[in-house]
Amino acid sequence: MVRFVPTLALPLLLMTGVARALSPEETAQLPPPAAREVNFARDIQPLFEASCVKCHARGKAKGGLSIETRELLLKGGETGPGAVAGKSAESLIVEMVAGIDPDEVMPKKGKRFTPEETGLLRAWIDQGMKWPADIAFAKPPAQNLAAPAAELPPGDAPPIDRLIAAYLAEKQIPKPQPVDDAAFARRAYLDAIGLLPTAEQLRAFLDNSAPDKRAALVEQLLGDKRNYAIHWLTFWNDLLRNDYRGTGFIDGGRKQISEWLFDALVQNKPYNAFVANLVNPDRLTEGFTAGILWRGNVNAVMQPPMQAAQSVSQVFLGINLKCASCHDSFVSDWSLEDAYGMAAIFSDTPLELVHCDKPTGKKAALRFLYPEIGGIDPALGRKERMERFAQILASQQDGRLPRTIVNRLWQRLLGRGLVEPVDDMEQTAWNPKLLDWLAADFVASGYDLKHTIGVILNSEAYRFRSVETPGEKEEYLFRGPLTRRLDAEEFCDAIGSLTGRFAPLPSSIEFDLSAGGTLGAFQMPRWIWTDETLETAAKRSAWRHAKEKEDVAQAKGAEAQKAVEENAPGAEAASTVARAAAAEAADAERAAAEAREPGRHKVVFRKRFELPAKPDRAYGTVAASQSFEVRLNGNEVKSKLSDDLYNGRIRIYDFAPFLVAGENELSIRIDSHTEKQMTEQERKEFPASADHLNKISGLAFYLRARDADRITEIVSDASCRARRAPEGDWADPKLADATWAGAATLPDGTGPVDEGPGLEPIRRKDFANIPVELGQPLRAAVSTAAFAGEMRAALRAADPLQAALDRPNREIVVSVRQDAPTTLQGLELTNGATLNTIFSESSARLAASAAPDPGKWVDGAFLHAVARKPTPVERGAVLELLGSPVRPEGVADFLWALSSLPEFQFIN
Repeated sequence: MVRFVPTLALPLLLMTGVARALSPEETAQLPPPAAREVNFARDIQPLFEASCVKCHARGKAKGGLSIETRELLLKGGETGPGAVAGKSAESLIVEMVAGIDPDEVMPKKGKRFTPEETGLLRAWIDQGMKWPADIAFAKPPAQNLAAPAAELPPGDAPPIDRLIAAYLAEKQIPKPQPVDDAAFARRAYLDAIGLLPTAEQLRAFLDNSAPDKRAALVEQLLGDKRNYAIHWLTFWNDLLRNDYRGTGFIDGGRKQISEWLFDALVQNKPYNAFVANLVNPDRLTEGFTAGILWRGNVNAVMQPPMQAAQSVSQVFLGINLKCASCHDSFVSDWSLEDAYGMAAIFSDTPLELVHCDKPTGKKAALRFLYPEIGGIDPALGRKERMERFAQILASQQDGRLPRTIVNRLWQRLLGRGLVEPVDDMEQTAWNPKLLDWLAADFVASGYDLKHTIGVILNSEAYRFRSVETPGEKEEYLFRGPLTRRLDAEEFCDAIGSLTGRFAPLPSSIEFDLSAGGTLGAFQMPRWIWTDETLETAAKRSAWRHAKEKEDVAQAKGAEAQKAVEENAPGAEAASTVARAAAAEAADAERAAAEAREPGRHKVVFRKRFELPAKPDRAYGTVAASQSFEVRLNGNEVKSKLSDDLYNGRIRIYDFAPFLVAGENELSIRIDSHTEKQMTEQERKEFPASADHLNKISGLAFYLRARDADRITEIVSDASCRARRAPEGDWADPKLADATWAGAATLPDGTGPVDEGPGLEPIRRKDFANIPVELGQPLRAAVSTAAFAGEMRAALRAADPLQAALDRPNREIVVSVRQDAPTTLQGLELTNGATLNTIFSESSARLAASAAPDPGKWVDGAFLHAVARKPTPVERGAVLELLGSPVRPEGVADFLWALSSLPEFQFIN
């Protein structure tokens, strides 16, 4: 039985140079052989592990030399035999490690041989190179790769509890004590849905005497689809590099997967299908493997196929390929060929291996990192390759996929993975049987993420009291969950929950916040346009122009007539001006009669509606295929949110300030033609691209007004009035529009497209050249308006507070956020502008709530924030701080103090 020997991450024994016999003078320079019998396992194996195997073993053979076995060392490489048994002075390996030539001493980097160590090597060779048959430096079999099989200790307890009990007994660790109900509830709420339990929710749980109330609470929390999905967005956004703003979004070099991801979490999509959708993407998921198209000159490891290889390997297989993407890794066994072999799966064209940004001239051979799971035919096209790759990853033969995700879930919920680091799944778990059982159970559940989260939350291990993270050099022994800091989104949501102050809108209109109707209903607007012909617009514009000229001619004629009657000095000149004005009017009238060709004009849509009362909240969305303006009751309305991905054609509005009880009038004025973003030179060269018509134009709007519990929805439909180039002030609420035609609805399933960017010139491959299809994103925009009001931090781009709390920019995969506090965090949490604004703007309202019974209010705030009542001393101090009567300044100071408590900032 061959014993596979682990190696240290130190390079490099490169056998370069030309094999030759040493001169007598050079031989005399060699350290003498050791004067004792050398044992390979004791004396030589550690030297090879420390200095040689990273380049000449475990599947690597720099210069053609491998030292995986005695035979391979004797055989040597490109420069001849590596060693000659019995003749150390004639062995190339001795010459190289001894450093006879200082420019050729090996290893180039890492631990070099001392003279004494070289003497041991010489003695071993001279003594015949005895090498035990059970030792080899070959690459060991992959860890955590085979399909998992459950192996459980006997007993009736749940499997995790049995496995943990056996572990504790083996390690002679006393069974930890469980947390009390209040601590468990707070922990479970935060871990399952990312929110603090309110004081009422906590009291209800504490008053419940049912023996299974903890399991019932877990089931209830995981059944909260909306809050579960929003909370776990943070976890997946970090892993999948998904964000709402940042590098690449403005110019189309990066795409969100937000809508698909949110829906997948709401629906609890089976994880194998979840992964398959990401690695074999469609329009909604392509942003993950497409990565970021960096602008300018970038190095080879930042090209999209390599980004895909790195991200897929790290997230789904627990392998970090970043080092191997540039050169053979110094910290693992993965090679440059391995990384490029993975990247080739995602590339449209053959890839050239680039070593440390220097092209090698060698083409990458497509390879999956673990061919024992499945292979990919290099002859397949890219689409077929990715489809095959998805099949391999999602198959039950792939034991790495389930182990990697259950390990991540364990780390997320208990603070440390079964395998650490979580991105190195080639390591052995501290409880391999528990890892295997969790993975097997996960697969048996149908790859159900919520099932596994529930299994962990219901385990005794999760209910143990938390312990502090062990020291850096301290051996890890499981004694309970680690104390964990609230992440940035959890902290901000906790502050929002305490103050009742959340952001009204998300940072992206990519989300269908209803998840296809699963999380709430609303009335979808119809896409509308006008049946009026372009000729009608041309005539209406021309006749209006003629009318303006006629009005001028009449005014000038009246002036001239008065001057003649009064025999004024300028009568003749006035008559000349009047005749010219009359001629212009006649020309304009003739042109109007012959008008056929439409010029650029405005198309106006109007909708009148009644509201029973002025609403408390009213958000809406307007989407149009050309640029547009919005007026409500004659007032200009500015958008609160738009997305550059759609050329600003979809926008969200806060209509509440402009609405009144009774009759309201919404007017939207749209350009008839769309304009391409062009330079002046391009406008001259391609005049047809400056102003042109879409094949299908359209408008849709939705407004949701809420007065207490009463909801009124206003949507675009055939009842809207429409007119090309209308007369009068289009935004005037009193404008007579009864003669206007009704709007025409587009056929079901038909959505407009802003086609301007698709016309010539198309030589500039930038954002302006991307056609914008508006049909699909409309539902997400409507849902944003329908559910606007209280948006959690996971749906928002990072603000200074979240950035200080280590929310990443997500340009790279982030599997574990830093937990150590920083100076920036301390400053932001004690004197930050973001928290100050929230507390200041909330304090007056909260002071009014506290005024009737300040003591009761303080008790509720403590229960909500830290899951306990205040001590008598704390209660008295807070009541004194609040003042009598309760002052807003006192409330703000109390909130600062409460949010600074370690109990608040940590999950215990």
